[in-house]
Amino acid sequence: MFAGVSSGLLDESDLNEAANAIEPNSSAAIMVYENRWAAPFAQALREAGANLVSAGFIPQDALLASLDALGA
Repeated sequence: MFAGVSSGLLDESDLNEAANAIEPNSSAAIMVYENRWAAPFAQALREAGANLVSAGFIPQDALLASLDALGA
């Protein structure tokens, strides 16, 4: 499991998918974000040379169920 992740929204298969998308000896990040603030951040990453290798969508119902399970 990802260090620091406890929501259950990401699992080992997400880590494996990310690992398969990058070249050996490269760095990667998995970012889960709320759209309202992320667009400028994502743009800054692209301007700094970052490449998007995958994008996904977490349905609102899955997010709410995960938060409910955490007692949030």
